[in-house]
Formats: sequence, C-alpha cells, structure tokens
Amino acid sequence: MPVTVDNSGDIEAICQNSPASVGDPVRLVFRAHEEATPPFNVKIRSPGGKVIFERVLRELPTGEPQSAPAVEFSASGPGEYRLEIKQLYGKQRGDAVLHVKLD
Repeated sequence: MPVTVDNSGDIEAICQNSPASVGDPVRLVFRAHEEATPPFNVKIRSPGGKVIFERVLRELPTGEPQSAPAVEFSASGPGEYRLEIKQLYGKQRGDAVLHVKLD
C-alpha cells in the first residue's frame, strides 16, 4: 500500500517507510522551513475522522542522528489520514494528508 503525503504550512511531514501494508506501522518525521522552537502538538485523524494519535513532542523528530524518534502509528485501512502539527507557544504549523492505498 503506497503512502503519499500532501503538505501545507511551515512544518512538512515525511513518511519514512513507504510503501507500508495495512496494519504495518507508519513512521513520520518532520522538517520545519524555519527554526522551530518546541514543544509541538501532533494530531492524526483516521479516514473516518476519529483522532487516533495525539501527543505533545518536546523535540521535533527529523530523522537525523540524535533526533527524537519518529512519530509512529498503525494504518488500519486505506484512506486519507489527516495530520496536524503545531507549535504550542508559536505560530508555526503544518497540515498534511497521508493517502494510504491498497496495492
């Protein structure tokens, strides 16, 4: 099941493990266009609109050495998973749509 990501905003989401299968973990890292000061709030909604992941991150996972671990969740089925990341005490934010499809 290939995973594609459509991004908008100041913080970009990147899927580390594409393609993934239903039930496999999806690992996400982030890239800020400007220096982003933590903490960050991350929220992921399933294709049905239910919040399946919500967490405050002390550090932005970038996928580089010494970075925080990637945000990981399980894609239980095909569809559009909506992701929102924003600074708790700043203006930077990012929105992404992960398109998960069956092969």
